[in-house]
Amino acid sequence: MLSRIARSSTKLKQLSKIRQSAAPLLLTKNSIRFHATDAKPNEIFTKLSDNRDPQRSQFFQYSWGSWLKNDKLMKKQRETVFSIEGLTIFIDTASHVESKICQPKPLNGSMVLPQNKDLLGELTGDEHGKIIVRSISSIHEGKHHRVYKVTLNTGKDLILRIPYKLDSDAAIASKIKSEVATLDFLNLKLKLNVPRVVAYGVDKYNEVGSPFILEEFIPGDLLMKKWHPLAADSPETTKNLDSVIDPIADFENKVLEITFNKFGSLYFHNDVEGALQNDLPYDGETDELLKDRWRIGPSVEKQFTKNKSKLPQATVDELNGPWDASNPIALMTSVSEIELENAKYKLSLIDADASGSNGEEEKRILQGQIQTFEHLKKITPQLLNTESKSILNVEELFKPRLYLPDLDPLNVIETPTREHYFVDFEGATIKPFILQGYPKFIAYNGAKIYDLKEDIPGYEKMDELEKQQYEFMYYKTRNERIWEFRLNDHRHDLIAVASPHIKILRNPYLQALDFKNGKDYLYIEGSIAQLQALWEAYVANELVATQDKEFPIKYTDEYLNQSQQELNDFQIETVSSPFSATGGWIPQDMFTTLKDQGILVETKDGDYKIETEKILENPPPSPPKQD
Repeated sequence: MLSRIARSSTKLKQLSKIRQSAAPLLLTKNSIRFHATDAKPNEIFTKLSDNRDPQRSQFFQYSWGSWLKNDKLMKKQRETVFSIEGLTIFIDTASHVESKICQPKPLNGSMVLPQNKDLLGELTGDEHGKIIVRSISSIHEGKHHRVYKVTLNTGKDLILRIPYKLDSDAAIASKIKSEVATLDFLNLKLKLNVPRVVAYGVDKYNEVGSPFILEEFIPGDLLMKKWHPLAADSPETTKNLDSVIDPIADFENKVLEITFNKFGSLYFHNDVEGALQNDLPYDGETDELLKDRWRIGPSVEKQFTKNKSKLPQATVDELNGPWDASNPIALMTSVSEIELENAKYKLSLIDADASGSNGEEEKRILQGQIQTFEHLKKITPQLLNTESKSILNVEELFKPRLYLPDLDPLNVIETPTREHYFVDFEGATIKPFILQGYPKFIAYNGAKIYDLKEDIPGYEKMDELEKQQYEFMYYKTRNERIWEFRLNDHRHDLIAVASPHIKILRNPYLQALDFKNGKDYLYIEGSIAQLQALWEAYVANELVATQDKEFPIKYTDEYLNQSQQELNDFQIETVSSPFSATGGWIPQDMFTTLKDQGILVETKDGDYKIETEKILENPPPSPPKQD
């Protein structure tokens, strides 16, 4: 069976080719101009006060790529319109708050972190009056945010992050509140290198006119430039791999030092409901300024927000925590429950014809999802024995610890002074380390190969294509082992997560966290079915939370055969469908080239289809560098 990691390894990395100045916007007192991204930039002028000028809208439109289906809708969801004038007014107003460590201060619909106002700088010399925005440039269009660089007349640079409208308003608000609190915790409590936040807004009802985070600008290069995961073994390769893995492993080690009192996500004290404000997030704080600064509230892990826009918010609120530290099973079960409720609700909309679709194929997929998540909900309480004597330091593995899902060289900036700054903490959550999994840039769930010549009979006589397939598995195994060595060096008390049996047992839960849509449920079902052959051994060794040797899911041979065939078909479909790994997204330069060559053809409904015969005549250009 092909592993999901093999499927995801082809995923394009948008960040790997950052345009450092994709569309610089230059502001003066009375006018604004920006450059397009063609070979000869076109300057477009508009009155600063004329926020209705249609030419200005180009600055907010998504341009990083296009989609084969629903392109207009996808781009519309990624428009990041905000008020340039409002941003200038807000920044000047924020510069007058008193600098001190306190709870975020409300200011005209936004929140300011007073202790970080120094990031705005001060007017010097003969300059008097207000702090204004000198220029704004769009430097990155990511998966979830548009990132702008803002330069002030004080000489200071800031980053303005505007989220795409991909989630509900409530989800966007929660994620911003939690991410800013997490950054604040990492900075003030753990003294780690992360951007400091000046201010944030959780909705459009502020002077910026959009949800936003305004934070410190960190100059430097992405650590990703040094990451060559499929490089052949050599002393230089070892040095390069270590130069990327070591700072990330060191950062995670420092984050793991704190154990919390609940499972959930971090927020500021005033951003959680009253019933949660009395509970300390962790014990032993001696700094009076930090004692009541943070609290633990509902989880913002992506599974509680992604593709949940149709699910009633009341249902989400019932399932997203927080959870007591003594009940990690409730946290695990909530993942299957929210996906189960989401699939049922979508199916009910189709049955009521309220979703605009009555496709039988869509109904069949949702019915398959429902059955799989019912299986997952049933088996989850038994997956891992929280009191197992066979699991080294099991108590430590189940303690609440902060999990940062986007630890990745794409999110690490190496400064000119060789310091490493970590950015992007969206979706951070507090959960047991045993359920956290490895960072995605290093994780590998496929077949392990530790020595090509010893583990693969006849390797040296294989053709180049066969060798490359095995080399891929070897290099992915090698990189994961380096990570495990670092974990063992730092936290030997947590190294049991490297056990193959632990990985198999938690795999259904982790696969559920990686569930995006459509037929991905087949991977979850496959990971559950995989346990059946090993169940008696796991019961005998007290690895699972049951003494019943009978597997809890009643599978028939017919069902297993059908599921396996559907999974095989889905994998073949995925591998054979160009750009399926990116959800039909294509980098814009490649999209334009393929369209000009007649490989991409627009259909009557505005979508695009691939003319396979044209591919043979004009092979498509190589995609951006892959992980």
